[in-house]
Amino acid sequence: MGPLTAFMVLLSGIFGDEKEHGNRDAGVTKIMFGSCNTARMEQWAWGPVMQKSPDAWVWLGDSVYGDLNVTEYSSFGAKWRPATPPHLRRLYDIQREKPGYSKLVNSGIPIFGTWDDHDYGNDNADSTYEFRAESQREFLDFLGEAQDSPRRSREGVYETHTLEKGRIRLILLDVRYHRTPYDDDGDEGDFLGEEQWAWLEKTLRESDAEINLIGGGIQFLAPRASILGLNVAESWTRFPKARQRLLDTVLNSGARAPLFMSGDVHFAELSEGFCRQGSKGDEARIVEITSSGMTHSWGTEPFWFRSLLSLFLSFPGNNDYQAYPIVDKLNFAEMQIRLVEFLQNKL
Repeated sequence: MGPLTAFMVLLSGIFGDEKEHGNRDAGVTKIMFGSCNTARMEQWAWGPVMQKSPDAWVWLGDSVYGDLNVTEYSSFGAKWRPATPPHLRRLYDIQREKPGYSKLVNSGIPIFGTWDDHDYGNDNADSTYEFRAESQREFLDFLGEAQDSPRRSREGVYETHTLEKGRIRLILLDVRYHRTPYDDDGDEGDFLGEEQWAWLEKTLRESDAEINLIGGGIQFLAPRASILGLNVAESWTRFPKARQRLLDTVLNSGARAPLFMSGDVHFAELSEGFCRQGSKGDEARIVEITSSGMTHSWGTEPFWFRSLLSLFLSFPGNNDYQAYPIVDKLNFAEMQIRLVEFLQNKL
């Protein structure tokens, strides 16, 4: 029999501490990611990120807050206004010039990413956002995307990348450019649009990777979209049929070891779900890692915000998929992947 491959994923650094984690292990691929980063606030994360020498950094949304009117911001909330392309460009310039982030950019470490609402252009924005095409251009410029990249001609910033000679695949979804307005179609709404669905199905079906990382700006598994009929958070559960289609697409594609990555919620969380897969109804386990809150989080707001978050999570169904207590501190995530080859014993 030929060589088989197993993988191990080790999560660390999600608390955002600045401890040194020892010498780099040549057999481990380190992928770090985060979200919810305000260009005008102090940014503590880049020193620890650089100390850990990642193989890639991944933005999972809100790399800047283009829609925030800073003159109207308070700890309790903010008044949002749609971002214009020149304003987004200025914020991306500010972010690129941050000393810590500029070191990452100049290090040659690959930087990948997708957006969420605030770097797309407006709070909870959808396909009706006026400047979505212009915003895409500014975002791809920020990432340093080549001018002849196919991503430049798509409607949406979705993309796939590979690491370790194709053994690890990163799939980044765009849940903004084609998203249905929430009030239009109810349960029938969609996040991706048919062109992106077709691309995702093809990408998963043709993937030879041993682990497939699927990232997006909002949570995939957590069913915490509504409390007493009031929508207080965005997640794929806002459109149940689209969420089921996503799970079916991933599990029926044949892609090995799918794992979700997300941002948005201003805390970190490890979630897991169990789904029925295939005609035999075999049980499949899906894991999601959420990292959100690089410059601001529930734990950095006034003390009563933590109580509010605890109340929010106490409502029935809001943490059914939670596999580990949330982290409400400032955070980023470090994923360590070890791909191990071994030989199957001959029968």
